[in-house]
Amino acid sequence: MKPSHRKCIIGVSGAHARSKSVRAIMKQIHDEGSTPLFLTIPKPYAPKHIAHDISRIDALVVMGNNLDIDPKLYIGRYPTGHPKSQIHPQTRSETSTPSGKARARYEEAMLKKALTCGMPVLGICGGMQRINVLGGGTLHQHIPDLVGCDKHMQHKQGIAPHIPVVPIIIKPNTKLAEMAGSIPMKFTTGHSQHSPKVIMENSMHHQSIDRIAPHLRVCAVTDSVRMRDGTAGYLAEAFESDLNGKFARQFILGVQWHPEFGASSLGQKIVQYLIGAAREFTHSHRRKLAFRLVLSVHRIRRTSSLLGNTVSVTIGA
Repeated sequence: MKPSHRKCIIGVSGAHARSKSVRAIMKQIHDEGSTPLFLTIPKPYAPKHIAHDISRIDALVVMGNNLDIDPKLYIGRYPTGHPKSQIHPQTRSETSTPSGKARARYEEAMLKKALTCGMPVLGICGGMQRINVLGGGTLHQHIPDLVGCDKHMQHKQGIAPHIPVVPIIIKPNTKLAEMAGSIPMKFTTGHSQHSPKVIMENSMHHQSIDRIAPHLRVCAVTDSVRMRDGTAGYLAEAFESDLNGKFARQFILGVQWHPEFGASSLGQKIVQYLIGAAREFTHSHRRKLAFRLVLSVHRIRRTSSLLGNTVSVTIGA
């Protein structure tokens, strides 16, 4: 088989192709030399569409949402009677609209397929939350209940998304720390691989990760947050594949902020790493297909030889 020099195709799922966040991430992908493909939810929906769409792309990006992940998918993971086992009045479930319900069904199916076949996956804001819930995790349904304010919703305060408002503390010895390694920090004069990296970013969400799903690990948190009960805590800002889990060799990254708006240069790094992982995935996938083809040809020739026939097989370019 001849090597292919085509650009990687990065599939993007979002509210619609005209949204600011979708256009921004697609521009980043294009600027890094790859081809962004907005994934249109098929109507009517059928499982065959998932296989078709997955076959067209080398990596999957799931964007945020103005609606919330259906809480019925995870509130049952809390004990009966637990305060978080109830639907919060501020939760606006995506199942409340036909388009939201269709998008949820499509993205869940695409993520299941991508995670099963080892495809690189990036979840942004609501996309991060969808991956976590799909994997068995849970969400805080309304952050202001935890911290007593809406500091994580800059859009409600008229602050543009390209303006950084919160520090993101990236844990050392993580893939995300590797991505952020060359970015200078504003808070310290030096940085080693064994100390946290602090990046300023935007914040536009009222929900966040509570319990992390199995096979994922939190790789970034907020700065210390004073909870309403007087204790100090942290909110998960990013997760990645757990090196000891079943996705250890797969690129999976979820970020709670919106890197596509360029509040820091980390967004560009994330896209670069995603594209690099997409190239590796595609190359590995093609190697496996080529190996299977060679095995098939060998079996055909062996069977034909046993039958006393002559078979000529040509492997196309």
